[in-house]
Amino acid sequence: MPLQQLPRWIQFAMFILACNAGMVNVLGLLMVLHQSISHMTGNVSLLAIHLWQHDFSQVFFLVSVLISFVLGAFYSGYILGNAQFSLSQRYGIPLVLVAIFIVLCWLFTPYFPRYALLWATVAMGMQNAMVSHYQGAIIRTTHLSGVLTDLGLALGYYLRGLQVEKRRVILHLAILLGFLFGGLIATITFHYFNYHAFLIPALCSAVLSLIYWLHYWKQNSA
Repeated sequence: MPLQQLPRWIQFAMFILACNAGMVNVLGLLMVLHQSISHMTGNVSLLAIHLWQHDFSQVFFLVSVLISFVLGAFYSGYILGNAQFSLSQRYGIPLVLVAIFIVLCWLFTPYFPRYALLWATVAMGMQNAMVSHYQGAIIRTTHLSGVLTDLGLALGYYLRGLQVEKRRVILHLAILLGFLFGGLIATITFHYFNYHAFLIPALCSAVLSLIYWLHYWKQNSA
């Protein structure tokens, strides 16, 4: 199935996953720790800063964040066994685990905010590793560096008169807009519900898992 024939519902699913990550990341930034949890580049930079400053409590926390993200990706790799997108994969399992981890973050936030954010970081590592590539397209739903790079490449190819895969551009735009939309939702809901806003991305993951399992069982019973 080339990208030109990628079903629209899959593009919509990527939009929702990016929306999920956008919500979780903004909630992490708005909480008292102001911690980015959906992507790790900035955290590695902060780790270098705090190492130089000998702020070892912060160093320990940032290392825990990095390990938590890797553990999430590990769980996803162990469950799925393949990062190549395929409708036969059981994505419902990691999706429901993402929902559970975000709920655990919500449960522990009032008492242990640092510990709680580690659960959300595991969730983002798991979500990000669910689908890594498809037909040559690198797919990441929890951060935007690769998405923006591919969009810039596509624009460069287009201006040179080269062929650009329209569906690939649409897919990346869906992820970009989903992340932005999720961030807006989190900003608004955090104002009214504080840390309880974590229940929204948890619910989104659970609903996506249910939808996927219904589709999976329908396909396999046909």
